[in-house]
Amino acid sequence: MWQAAMLGLIQGLTEFLPVSSSGHLALAQMLIPGFRQPGVVFDAMLHVGTALAILVFERRALVELVVTSAGRRLVVLLAGGTIATAVVAFPLRRVAEDAFTSALWVGIGLLVTTVVVWSARAERHGRMDEHGMGWRETLVVGLIQGLTVFPGVSRSGSTIAAGLAVGLDRRWAARFSFLLSVPAVLGAAAASVVLERGALAGVEPGFWIAALTGAVIAAASGYVALGLVIRTVTSHSFHRFAWYTLPLGLLVLALHAGGLL
Repeated sequence: MWQAAMLGLIQGLTEFLPVSSSGHLALAQMLIPGFRQPGVVFDAMLHVGTALAILVFERRALVELVVTSAGRRLVVLLAGGTIATAVVAFPLRRVAEDAFTSALWVGIGLLVTTVVVWSARAERHGRMDEHGMGWRETLVVGLIQGLTVFPGVSRSGSTIAAGLAVGLDRRWAARFSFLLSVPAVLGAAAASVVLERGALAGVEPGFWIAALTGAVIAAASGYVALGLVIRTVTSHSFHRFAWYTLPLGLLVLALHAGGLL
């Protein structure tokens, strides 16, 4: 239970920061003796927790999605972006799952995140908000999200940087990244359960209790982290997270080369 709680806290604090929660989870699990899970079902449950944090954080915007015509237009765009994500991510799912046990993949992913996040420093100040964005911007962000299935590659960092690159307003780039993650995360969690249903049939009830505990903690800590990310994006300090992912990625690669990870 304490391991589940720790992993939930790691997920919540790193999911929305551009540092890759999947990379941090993979590293933490490598350091836990005998850690096992059916596929990536436990990780998927933690992501469901942070998805719930988004639903609470954006509750007012979600109401507008239902009651306004602009909101219903955004629902269509989110659906299109989610399909774009699935087209890229689904064929990569098995390779990505195997990568979660490889420190080499994690280290490389963190260095990719470093380059992506640092590139946001040079992006112009976009002015496009939810009323101005169209299919081009949506599909670009959705396709980029599909490539972030690998551990170490930050989903939030990549999609926010992509949004900035296509001219989205800084605050809206962050919020759209969060909203677009919800259907992708919930869909991935459902797919994980279906694909691993054979293995899940033999797990003890304690697994689900631990997964629920981790998800609740991920939701609570993720809610706190959401506000921090929006502030860093709007204050033009988003790129500074590269100074964290760069040494971490190099350290992971060094430990892997030395046979310690």
